[in-house]
Parts: sequence; C-alpha cells; structure tokens
Amino acid sequence: MIYLIGSGGHGKVVLDALLALRCEVEVLDADAGRVGELLLGRKIAREEKVLALLKPPAEFLVAIGDGSSRRRVAERWEAAGHRLVRVLHPLAHVGSTAEVAEGAVVMAGAIVQAGARIGRGAIVNTGASVDHDCRVGDFAHIAPGAHLAGGVEVGAGAWIGIGATAIEGIIIGPRAVVGAGSVVVDDLPADVVAYGNPCRVVRRIGRGS
Repeated sequence: MIYLIGSGGHGKVVLDALLALRCEVEVLDADAGRVGELLLGRKIAREEKVLALLKPPAEFLVAIGDGSSRRRVAERWEAAGHRLVRVLHPLAHVGSTAEVAEGAVVMAGAIVQAGARIGRGAIVNTGASVDHDCRVGDFAHIAPGAHLAGGVEVGAGAWIGIGATAIEGIIIGPRAVVGAGSVVVDDLPADVVAYGNPCRVVRRIGRGS
C-alpha cells in the first residue's frame, strides 16, 4: 500500500501514474472538505487521522505542487517512521545511469538522460526533459514541457515554469522561479523570480524553507 498525500491536480496525475504501475493506493488530504470525495475512483481520507493510526514503516508519496509544502509534509511523515517512495511513469524514459531519489516523480513523456540526478521530492513533469549530467535539487519542480540542456544545475526548491528552457551548464539557484516559456542563458541566483527571452531577474522573493 502506498499512501498518496494530496488530491489536487498534481495528486490526480501522480495517482494515475501509480495506477498505471498497478500499485495499491490510498489517497489522503489535509483538507477536511475533500474527505469522502473520489479521485479516480479512490475515496479520499483525512491525512491527519490516518497518520495518527498508521503503524510504521509505511510507504508514502507527497503529491503537492508547492515544493516547500511538499517538503514539510514529507518530513512530518518521515519523522513518524514512514518511508518515501519514488514514481517513474511507465511512459517516462530514465537513462540507465541516471539517479532518481526517493519521493521524486518522473511523469509521462518525461526524459531523464544519462548521468542526471533528480533529488528527493523533486518533480519532472509531463513531457519535460532533463539532459545528461544535470542536477535537479530536492523538492524542485521541472514543469510540463520544460527542457534542461546538459549539465544544468537546478537548486533545491526551484521552480522551472512550463515550456521554459535552460542552455547547457547553467546554474539556477535554490528556490528561484523561472517563468513560463523563458530561455535561461545566464546563471540565476537563489530566491528570485526571473522570466523572458533572454531570462532576466525581475524581483527577489523572501527566502523559503
């Protein structure tokens, strides 16, 4: 049994991947208003109640799009003795020498090439590509259709928006947000919002967890 935490849009896509892998899944959510609703035919249960009663070690995955929230929930479940699992959609391609850490998801149509490393709790979303020797940090998010050329480094908690592109060797700092469709041709520091072609920093953001 895998306990899937999060029943929003990202949760639905991750659940679909787990069902394609023929996993047994229970869907949980912290929102009491979602309890009893169905997600792809699975009834949603209250996360807090299940966690309080669950005997460790159980396998779980956090399917929340926001990286800081995903980290907080994962750490709470790990502190209770439970174990993160990863999900590789059967229609994703992961190179034989690539590494995908626990808690990460690689969705349908995504490509992770040789020598790349995907960190804990990270998301490589639908149709995204991570080329050779890239490093995607813990709880980062590579959005649908985004593309990283070889040797790109994406810091922990960063968000690479839908359809964005980073040329080879670029470093994107922790918690940076790259806007949709941007073309990153220069390194970006931590804790900034940047967008455009070429991508430029437009403002700084408060440091996250």
